[in-house]
Amino acid sequence: MGFRRDISKRYLKGDNKTRIVSLRLLCLLLCFILIPIASLAAQDEAYGIVTNVVDGDTFDIAIEKGDARTTSDVERVRLADVNSPEMDTARGPLARDFTFAVLMNKRVYLDIDDQSSNGRDTYGRLIAVVYLTGFYGQPLTSPNFNRLLVDSGHAELNNFTNNEFVPSNWWSAESSGNGQPINTEPLEGFAQDLLEQLKQSAGQEADKAAKNAWEQLKRQL
Repeated sequence: MGFRRDISKRYLKGDNKTRIVSLRLLCLLLCFILIPIASLAAQDEAYGIVTNVVDGDTFDIAIEKGDARTTSDVERVRLADVNSPEMDTARGPLARDFTFAVLMNKRVYLDIDDQSSNGRDTYGRLIAVVYLTGFYGQPLTSPNFNRLLVDSGHAELNNFTNNEFVPSNWWSAESSGNGQPINTEPLEGFAQDLLEQLKQSAGQEADKAAKNAWEQLKRQL
């Protein structure tokens, strides 16, 4: 009987060790799974359809999914850490046309600033990094629209330190300082192809808008 008890104790001890090892492996596996998910979670804090483009770096969005900081059905969004030319300058309308061509009537995803009061600036606009929608309806991780606007030449980088965002993460190169472009080298591969397609689309949308305006004017005359 004593021999059997000794074997039982050893078995239970071994079983406990196996359970501990299994739990540790499970925890490690969960870490590998959950860390990438956590890194992507901020990209869809809110999303909706763009209904109006004010200028290159500002637009309105009809909220489809929001959080506590989205208090209206339609919210005004200001792109974080980028500045487009004002509308009363020569390049202002060009920046607006690019943003219109890419975002108008499209679903976009918002990573809203966590450091600002309610995620807003002094004008009440949501401060956000904006992500485009992929083929399957998912937010595209890279490049985000804030970066695309800079890469296209329709905005300059302005790294405000009073929000959560670190624009150097948008590029592979390190930031050269506040208010300076991070990467002036030509885009490669997919990003370059995407940018060229967006530029072409912007030109087509601008031509279409001009044609529609001309047709409306003729009807009025």
